Amino acid sequence: KDWTKPAAMAIPKEGYDKVEQGRYGPIFPKTPACYGFSIIAKIVPGSEEKFYKYASNIEKAVAGQPDVLAVLKLHYLRWNLFTIKGDTYFQYMGIFDTEFDKYTEDAVAIFARTGLNTVFENLEGFPKDWKTNPMNRLR
Repeated sequence: KDWTKPAAMAIPKEGYDKVEQGRYGPIFPKTPACYGFSIIAKIVPGSEEKFYKYASNIEKAVAGQPDVLAVLKLHYLRWNLFTIKGDTYFQYMGIFDTEFDKYTEDAVAIFARTGLNTVFENLEGFPKDWKTNPMNRLR
């Protein structure tokens, strides 16, 4: 595919006919925008400040070592906190060049190497053993 030419891919209302199962979740077809995923989840009540602190830590890590996230081959990453009926939710949207499984493995390796934890730890239902049990990561 030629990334210099405009392209579009509509996801059918009924979803994909055949979804391949990866090690950590489904592997959806590559879109013209590469691979990616989105998460919308309720945060652990009272953890809002942790999201801002984590974002600051990532900013400092990239400033100190500009290629710290290079292995992820990120094109775009966006986080939002928003409120629904008094509860705070987190939205994560990422676009990257690698498949989901590789992205997950590389992200966990970065966390281990840098001492950073994932902000996802502050989402309700996120597995506590995400560092040691790869089957639980980002499910």
